[in-house]
Amino acid sequence: MTKRVVAVVAAVVLIVISRPVYQLGVGVFWQPFTRARGVSRQARYVSTLKSSAWFDCSVDRTKDVDVCRAWDDAGHLIAYGKYRLDGEGRAATIKELRPSMVQVYPSRPELSWINLFGDKGIFSKTLVPVNDAGAPLERFEVH
Repeated sequence: MTKRVVAVVAAVVLIVISRPVYQLGVGVFWQPFTRARGVSRQARYVSTLKSSAWFDCSVDRTKDVDVCRAWDDAGHLIAYGKYRLDGEGRAATIKELRPSMVQVYPSRPELSWINLFGDKGIFSKTLVPVNDAGAPLERFEVH
């Protein structure tokens, strides 16, 4: 009888703590089991103390830009376009392309900036949106 009670109590405790353990591990040790509709299959979930987002970024070596899209937890597109490293005028390399968070520009995802993880933490480098010529987008350039 006592072994059965201990087993039931242990099972209940495991069930109760599984959700917080899962939530703590998401974005750090593993990816969420599900994603919102509209988020690409290639997107990786990143969670920091301040924000969370899904990122799908790649390097276009021909045009020397990073092509990125980012979604919030609800699946709303919050950043997209071609990007280059702020102040460096070049695309981030595969090694550098580790998004940490989005600096959202409300109702204009094509103007949002993307921060990258690096030696200096979550704000190590910043990707800024660029036009087809590779110049940083000014707010009045976007149609």
